[in-house]
Amino acid sequence: MRAEWTKLRTTSGAAWLLAVTAIVSVGLSVAVKTPLIGVYAGQAPVAVLGVLVVSGEYSNGLIGTTLTAVPSRAAVLAAKATVVGTAVAGAASMLALAALMAGAAPHATARAVAYLTLISVLSVGTAAVVHDSAVAIGCVLGLLYVPPVVAPLVPHVVEKLAPMTASLPVLTSWAAGALLLGTRLLR
Repeated sequence: MRAEWTKLRTTSGAAWLLAVTAIVSVGLSVAVKTPLIGVYAGQAPVAVLGVLVVSGEYSNGLIGTTLTAVPSRAAVLAAKATVVGTAVAGAASMLALAALMAGAAPHATARAVAYLTLISVLSVGTAAVVHDSAVAIGCVLGLLYVPPVVAPLVPHVVEKLAPMTASLPVLTSWAAGALLLGTRLLR
């Protein structure tokens, strides 16, 4: 965990993506005067961050060092998911605070924080499955943005199962499934 925190803190892109998440989420919500609308804009940088935490190590070859230092692949992926999820929850809390000040319901703000955190975990798992930044980002963003667009053309089951429009338990299942598959393939 300590090593993952160090990697996240010392990577300049991570801080920028967290800042963009907070600024875009809060800024859009304030501009539109709808307290939590910014969540949907904030999910893109969160997805990119989650992917880059894993795939960045593959692209520069440091994954070998990480896996030598911590041979348990499950522990490595769990640490990455925990660190990214915690950092995203912190950034998302800024949106939650702004939303609460704008009159949003506390349960809705908690759901927004949980949603963005789960998107980051889904992204970590997806990157562990495909190892390539561009492909993983494309997969996660496609999974988030395509189903709502095609939902009017197909049965409502798509809306109920798509990560962006489904309930938190469904999104949790997507994130857990991605982490489990990622762990399996990492072994």
